[in-house]
Amino acid sequence: MRVRLFRCVFIAQFALGIAVMAGATLAEQNTLPALPPITAPATGQYLPGKFVWADLFSSDTQASRRFYEQVFGWKWHEIKGPPQPYGVFYLDGEPVAGLAYRKAPDGGGAYGRWIHYLSVKDVAAAELAISEHVGRTSLSRRSYADRGDFAVVTDSQDTPFGIIHASSGDPGDYRVARGKWIWRELLTRDLGSAIRFYTELFGYAAEKDYESPGVVEYMLESEGYLRAGIGLLSPDTDTAPVWLGFVRVDDVNATLQRALAYGGKVLFEPRPEVANGKLAIVADPTGARVGLLHRDYADADRKGVPQ
Repeated sequence: MRVRLFRCVFIAQFALGIAVMAGATLAEQNTLPALPPITAPATGQYLPGKFVWADLFSSDTQASRRFYEQVFGWKWHEIKGPPQPYGVFYLDGEPVAGLAYRKAPDGGGAYGRWIHYLSVKDVAAAELAISEHVGRTSLSRRSYADRGDFAVVTDSQDTPFGIIHASSGDPGDYRVARGKWIWRELLTRDLGSAIRFYTELFGYAAEKDYESPGVVEYMLESEGYLRAGIGLLSPDTDTAPVWLGFVRVDDVNATLQRALAYGGKVLFEPRPEVANGKLAIVADPTGARVGLLHRDYADADRKGVPQ
């Protein structure tokens, strides 16, 4: 039986106003350190179409590290030190996200971008199919024994995202703990093109959301679970298409205060008409965007819900 996570009525596109930089700088580093698995312990299961990992590319890894440690309680583990550090954030002993250094594309100022990875059966085949559907590669396929195969690509509207086939398997479809990723949302300028791209390449079923009056919204589904949402950007905004990730939090307002205290900026404050006032968007000290969502699970839902 299908289990619905939630209906995200996302009308906050203007809050992302600054155009998002292209992923060209992701390809500048030719070597990476030995990468740890994305699931520990290994699951050995694969759920194509599920978002299973996220990497933050930051021009100031110290500021980024401090922000996410203090705001979400993530614990840092360094994999590689300066001058191009890379490490992994953990929560309750489980990996949550990676953090890698990337200089700003223009050579100055702060730069930060989250890349969200979805699970695929074959990274090389997916990379080729993406190029045939007017997408492109920003970081070509890499293979590491513990991490698996992954690449960073863009869709037909030049929106960066990642694809991965993890050696350790994907995290399961279970109730998401506080402090972990709970949802992803694509904000796009061409709804039809985006739906075709993701359904044709990744086998999603796209379902229109009739529960969001006045907002054009589709949900992407695979394996009987809702994996992500698609919203249409307002024609009045100069925001570039972007994948936005949401972290489950106990208290949105308290989390916003911590974000401000550690160098963040509130881009969208909670509003009653948007997810019952339980949703917000912040930028970290480098400008990387991350969503906050307060989500309670009913007692009747103990068998789990999709991530």
